[in-house]
Amino acid sequence: TTKKKQVFIDSGIKIIFVGSLILAQLVHNGSIDEIREVLEHSEHTWKAVDSVDQNGDTLLHVAISKSRPDIVQLLLEFNADVESKNRTGETPLESACASGEELIVELLLAHKANTERTESSSLGAIHLSAREGRREVLRLLLLKGASVDSLTKDGYTALHLAVREGSRDCARLLLANNARTDIRDSRDGDTCLHVAAGVGDESMVKLLLNKGANKDVRNFNGKTAYDVAAEKGHARVFDALRLGDGLGVAARKGEVRSIQRLIEGGAVVDGRDQHGWTALHRACFKGRVEAVRALLERGIDVEARDEDGYTALHCAVEAGHADVAEVLVKRGVDVEARTNKGVTA
Repeated sequence: TTKKKQVFIDSGIKIIFVGSLILAQLVHNGSIDEIREVLEHSEHTWKAVDSVDQNGDTLLHVAISKSRPDIVQLLLEFNADVESKNRTGETPLESACASGEELIVELLLAHKANTERTESSSLGAIHLSAREGRREVLRLLLLKGASVDSLTKDGYTALHLAVREGSRDCARLLLANNARTDIRDSRDGDTCLHVAAGVGDESMVKLLLNKGANKDVRNFNGKTAYDVAAEKGHARVFDALRLGDGLGVAARKGEVRSIQRLIEGGAVVDGRDQHGWTALHRACFKGRVEAVRALLERGIDVEARDEDGYTALHCAVEAGHADVAEVLVKRGVDVEARTNKGVTA
């Protein structure tokens, strides 16, 4: 506006602007030096380290998806929020567990990441690692105090999921950490033994039984694990679920104290094997007269028939045990009962 001579000078002004999407792209590209430079320049003006990409994933989630523990470590150095959620509500720890990123899980746990399921997640870190068969990740979580029996939103435990997916290593690890076998899911009331029977996994069924799983528990539909296996035609697990059950073994061996202890502990006195034999059939066939008396005192059904129509009296007589037959007759057993072929004792 003045009439004086004007002097013009070119000046260079250094402008640095890196928005969330550009920073997220650097993480996608794995440009670790550029990421560090941006974070160092941005830390005092805005929380760049907690930026999100166009999908709503945080930088930590992006780095985990790219299997980059080095970038995760860098982000953690700049105090990235370890409890931030991605677009599906997963925390970084949950994402890392699902992907089996052992080193990243270790880094997140070292920065006090919460091991328990959050309200926004259907499955927690322990459930995701069990479902995906990530044994080493699962071990890290348990070492950091993750609750072994915590539930998914649908009421499943990590053991339910490991059993369903056939992950024996994870199942063994959970059982070694005292995972309960009697927890029933909130949808069907299935225990992990029901799940193993439902998929026909014989070795898993045996593993659970060896760890004390109760085969007599019924789900919300009134079915035992054996019933579930029978319904789905998994014949290979029948023997594990029916034969060799504790009460039957004790009756066969004539171990009266074991019989009493098992019944007091909840064993079903009239439980049957896949041939329809009760503990009384077994005791009678083997001539274990004291075991027979103990079972009768506990109210076992003296008229129970196997699939061929045999009662305990038929078993005693066929095996030649007169003393056992006498005990049964004095108890009022039907001596005229006939097998399916019309044969009496």
